[in-house]
Amino acid sequence: MKFRTLQLKLLIAAFGWLPLSLLGQTYQNGPVDTEQAIAELVANVSEVRPGGSFDIALRLELDPHWHAYWKNPGDTGLAPSVEWEAPEGVTIGELMFAAPERIITPPDFVSYGYEGEVFFIAEVSISEDISVDQALVINADASWLACEKMCIPGSAKLALDLSWATGDGSTLKLSDWAGSLLEARDRIPTMPDSATLAFENLESTISASIEWGGFKGIDLQKLYFYAEEEGLINSAADQNYALNGNTLIVSMMKSEYHEGVVERLTGVLQHEDGFPMLNGERSILLSSDKMNPDFGDASAQSTGSTTIGFGQALFFAFLGGMILNLMPCVFPVLSIKALGFLQHSGTDSREPFFHGLTFAGGVLVSFWALAGALIALRAGGESLGWGFQLQSPYFVGALLVVMFLLGLSLAGVFEFGTSAVGLAGKVKGESYGSSFFSGVLATAVATPCTGPFMGPALGFALTLSAFQSLVIFTLLAIGMAMPYVLLSSFPSLINRLPRPGSWMETFKQLMAFPMFATCIWLVWLMGAHVGNDGLIMTLGGLLVVALGAWIYGRWSVPSKGAFVRRISMVFAAISIVFGVWILMPSSGLVSADAGDGLGGPDQYGVVWESFSPANIEQSRKDGKLVFVDFTAKWCLTCKANKAVVFSSDEVRDRFEELEAVMVKADWTKRDPVITQALESFGRSGVPLYVLYDGMNEPKVLPELLNPGIVLDALNSLDIENARVAQR
Repeated sequence: MKFRTLQLKLLIAAFGWLPLSLLGQTYQNGPVDTEQAIAELVANVSEVRPGGSFDIALRLELDPHWHAYWKNPGDTGLAPSVEWEAPEGVTIGELMFAAPERIITPPDFVSYGYEGEVFFIAEVSISEDISVDQALVINADASWLACEKMCIPGSAKLALDLSWATGDGSTLKLSDWAGSLLEARDRIPTMPDSATLAFENLESTISASIEWGGFKGIDLQKLYFYAEEEGLINSAADQNYALNGNTLIVSMMKSEYHEGVVERLTGVLQHEDGFPMLNGERSILLSSDKMNPDFGDASAQSTGSTTIGFGQALFFAFLGGMILNLMPCVFPVLSIKALGFLQHSGTDSREPFFHGLTFAGGVLVSFWALAGALIALRAGGESLGWGFQLQSPYFVGALLVVMFLLGLSLAGVFEFGTSAVGLAGKVKGESYGSSFFSGVLATAVATPCTGPFMGPALGFALTLSAFQSLVIFTLLAIGMAMPYVLLSSFPSLINRLPRPGSWMETFKQLMAFPMFATCIWLVWLMGAHVGNDGLIMTLGGLLVVALGAWIYGRWSVPSKGAFVRRISMVFAAISIVFGVWILMPSSGLVSADAGDGLGGPDQYGVVWESFSPANIEQSRKDGKLVFVDFTAKWCLTCKANKAVVFSSDEVRDRFEELEAVMVKADWTKRDPVITQALESFGRSGVPLYVLYDGMNEPKVLPELLNPGIVLDALNSLDIENARVAQR
């Protein structure tokens, strides 16, 4: 709370002290010395004429090492303000601010402001029918905050007397400050022609898309965006930039204290060396009330994109859906379906086939719902991809509760209805509703995985029309459901399974452990969203949910009276709902976890850099090898690949020998810059592994890795030639 506490102290000091400081003062012409700054009211003219206009300014000359603040002061500070007093017929506009500079105050405050001499200009307009009997007098109650190692509120009652011009000439007599005010005017940012700004308000970031032809050839690492709205952007956090053609994507971390809806984004984009198109001007003004731009055409990297045909995408989707059943994400649901097949073992009934079709229906409907939501959100400008729902802690929490209840049911804590397996598939008399729900659950837990062939198919699908995309998602769903439909179509295959018996109760309870293993993973994933402190609430919520399930299983059984069953169901429902409420994170518990291995070695000894297209581009220009791991904490395939590859000493030694730059693009939370980079390679989800060999074409590795694949890829690169060519 250091940001809010410090600003509160500054506000109390400023607005508590200023009335006392102004008490008894009279308006004064000329400079006023306030110890930390000299204040003065100046104009660009010394005489005025009815119907004319001129510039007036609050001039502050700050002592060395002291600074005043911009309209958005950043982490600390207060912007200058002026209360004007002028004759009737005189209109004074708002203060205009020059482009600020970043001011770093230990330990880690970053403010926006000015040092030295600064002019806060306002435009004055005079009506045609104003009285000219007396000289024009403008008074100003000015206040500001001047800071060095400490902050001291400043104030002054300033006055400016201007005479009326005589004669019919069109020119006015300039003041001694005309040149300085003209230079100050030039430092006020303006919006360049043809520049457009749109933005997207994400959970923890603001992403701006700036379309302008003046970005060619500039160094992205020397850019900085100053947002005008106070408290919107975390001024101390790094900003990420990606340039594709004339479109610049700026990703900025939101302040953890910001509340409410972001309806408009206005700010100043500054480049340290100036923009060549504007003859070296360092700052431009940008403003937009347009949210959710179409980021699809603004890819961070255009090289290496993959193009496949529609027919090939359909085949890849079907094949990828079948392979998805072998991914670790789907294993818990496989255990549930195994129980269903065992129940039908030894019968000649066609019922297993209808259950298989019902399961496929659940998979299809779920895929259509996911695809429809994904297509609709992307059409609205959201930067999303496969597995997007797991970027929400609320979806993760809901899935955690469902898997936890299924595990408790399988373990025998409670029985839903009259069967032992409950929602996900009943050992005795499996219902079609439970088969359908099993298909829904299979889709929910499958989305963290991207298997072979799926990546190109899904990436291509999201570039097509809504109907064509739905067709590809339908083939993916059919591929995933096909093994179950085929098995249920042949009773002879099911009859080869062990016949039902009392051993199935033991097997059912054994199948609870894959559910609980999934819960452990979901709890860990929840920690990526809410941090370690938030996990206390997650685990506490699960405890209350378990209490509700126990109440239901203990007293809502047929042996109890109807009144007892009803009362127990009420208490169980209240307990579960209360547990879910505890478990779901509040907006204040969003974690800003930097990710494993960023800034230090991970558990495999690998040091990763955070994803930045500008840094990657610079490393490539330097002839370096860059390995980019597009990953997410909810991606089990990513975790398996990492464990297999980087547990190999040979792989780690080879990367070190080649002095590779290891980059982690963490997509656990929504990040439009990473989404665009994925799309540039024709992908819509993780994992994705890319090797950059200097400025040569990037090499995309398979979704499933092993040490041999990585070593072969590294050995095929011509690193030394790339470095020689760079030199």
